[in-house]
Amino acid sequence: MTTTGERGESAYLLGHSPTELDRLVLQARLYDPITTQALRLAGLSSGMRVLDVGCGAGDVTFAAAAIVGPTGAVTGIDAAPAALELAHARAARRAAEPGREREGVISFREATLPDVTLDEPVDAVIGRLILGHLPDPVTALRRLSRLVRPGGLIAFQDFDNHPLRVVPATPLADAVLQTIAEALTVDGTDLGAGARLYSLFQEAGLPPSGISATTPMGGAEDATILPLVVQTYRALSMAGLPARNRAREAARRVGDPDSLLERMRSEIAETRAVVIMPTAVTVWTVWNGEREESQTAARQPT
Repeated sequence: MTTTGERGESAYLLGHSPTELDRLVLQARLYDPITTQALRLAGLSSGMRVLDVGCGAGDVTFAAAAIVGPTGAVTGIDAAPAALELAHARAARRAAEPGREREGVISFREATLPDVTLDEPVDAVIGRLILGHLPDPVTALRRLSRLVRPGGLIAFQDFDNHPLRVVPATPLADAVLQTIAEALTVDGTDLGAGARLYSLFQEAGLPPSGISATTPMGGAEDATILPLVVQTYRALSMAGLPARNRAREAARRVGDPDSLLERMRSEIAETRAVVIMPTAVTVWTVWNGEREESQTAARQPT
């Protein structure tokens, strides 16, 4: 997803090149079933009108449309024109596929979080991998809650990157995953907001109604996990993360990036290892129309 910073620049660290958008679609292939399960558990259901904030290439929008059905509707919003262009193109292709008439009406529009306006409240505001990219996620939650009708649903999903590892440890995969983990940690804080979602909701005056957490994992035979790990490593390295001195050491340990996938798959198959991916944490609340203003939330600007 994309937000914009104080000077209007993208707040998404990896940008929106075609390569990065492809990586996000691959990531969605792994996490979409988890997101769908969590949204259903949270209460997303047939006929609901949904706002998907920070929709990116549209994967969560599509997942929600399948849940709400033909009597429902989902609008995806994002600040990145390149992501929205891809989302529109994918929606057009999907519309021609058999069975899509059983899904909700899908639309996309450009908007900058958290300053979103609607003509009328929706039944649900949802988002995946958003709050960790926002400079003030608590204020964003409070503002976005105003877009939901009383009794409506607010549900967000983000990653907790701490589980990322290979078991048993193997030299190559361990070097790759360690590099990714370091790049996703700043001053000891995980850039993923997964483990902080519960407290963020509380600070925003939105007592959670429920929480779920699912950790995907897979071995050498998995068609998604290893390609996603390699694409993520390459994307973070190209973006200059982690710090340059550590990146040089990581590059030396990892070797030729063009053969990395093949070498990782061979190593993991030989050791019968499993790659444990970031945990997808989902927190939701059924909002009664009034925020419980804690001292922390009261200090947040509105």
